Amino acid sequence: MKEIKSICFVASGLMGGGTERDMSGLANYYCSLGIRVGILLLFKLDRFYTIDKRIAIYEPEIDRQKMNKYIYALRLFPFIRKIVKKTNPDVVFSFGEWFNPFVLLATRGLKYPVFVCDRMSPDLQFGLILDTAKKYLYKRADGIIAQTHYAADIIRKRTNAKNVSVIPNPLNLLDYKPCEKKNYIVSLGRLSKEKGHKYLINAFSKIDNPDWFLHIIGDGPLRHDLEDLVQHLGISEKVIFHGHLKDFSKIFAESKIFVLPSLSEGFPNALIEAMSASLACISSNCVAGPGDIINHGENGLLVEPANVDELRKTLNDLIEDTALRIKLSENANKIREKLKYEKIAAEYLKFLSSAQPDSSN
Repeated sequence: MKEIKSICFVASGLMGGGTERDMSGLANYYCSLGIRVGILLLFKLDRFYTIDKRIAIYEPEIDRQKMNKYIYALRLFPFIRKIVKKTNPDVVFSFGEWFNPFVLLATRGLKYPVFVCDRMSPDLQFGLILDTAKKYLYKRADGIIAQTHYAADIIRKRTNAKNVSVIPNPLNLLDYKPCEKKNYIVSLGRLSKEKGHKYLINAFSKIDNPDWFLHIIGDGPLRHDLEDLVQHLGISEKVIFHGHLKDFSKIFAESKIFVLPSLSEGFPNALIEAMSASLACISSNCVAGPGDIINHGENGLLVEPANVDELRKTLNDLIEDTALRIKLSENANKIREKLKYEKIAAEYLKFLSSAQPDSSN
């Protein structure tokens, strides 16, 4: 194995999504270790995440909104090849199922090893063109990173790829200052259909104890619909929508319960961050991720996805049982060591090194 001295990350942008957050976090961390890092963005978008000033960021000048998506893709090909050659990395590391096949195709024939990382639910279908592209191109990747064993099995089955490694997300530890706990239930995630917030809101509207409040952190296309639902249910004074927050540590520190009501996941960052903040956590047992993270009854509780009655009952049980909340929160905190950032980042780096020729040969 050859030591990795330079990495070119590839991502759609630096907006507020979990994939972009993980990619930017790894880029900043590796830069802090003295690794030369470049970031190649496929779209020119607003930036939500802060990137180390030492990291070169490359984005296309062409405007996606002004042209057909296929024409845009064709014009990206030379841009990708040009930037990869310019950065001259030891390895190219691409994040995101929607674009990984395209990056693999665009870098064909170049001398640089290309690794890809799948982040979304492994059961998702992306349409005939993209699914076919993944089938034929993923096997040409030097390595593929999946976040769960289930996801890795799906990738192997669909693509016949051989070098697939299971590496979970590293844990981003937030700065939690001790404060008085309040009767807060908190949820964090993009306000979109697959995140299942409407089931949480409906369940919350039916809980027996009137002294609790629901805090929803995140933004997305369903925000107005969810606000209308809250209004319709008559609980607008008890549900707070915060939108995107870079720092949500104070709300997490004040809360007692965290809920992840998703219908599908890849590997939920919000859940592991809530566990690291010693919150008693409830998660839907969706595909994939929560079942790999939570041992039901020990460090959290799992419920059937989209089951409002079960979620309502579980919320009521956790609200009424202080001892159970304490037990779950104390055991949840052990995630800090299991997914320690330095440990997981080192696993990524070791895998990225696996395609490098040994310099002694």
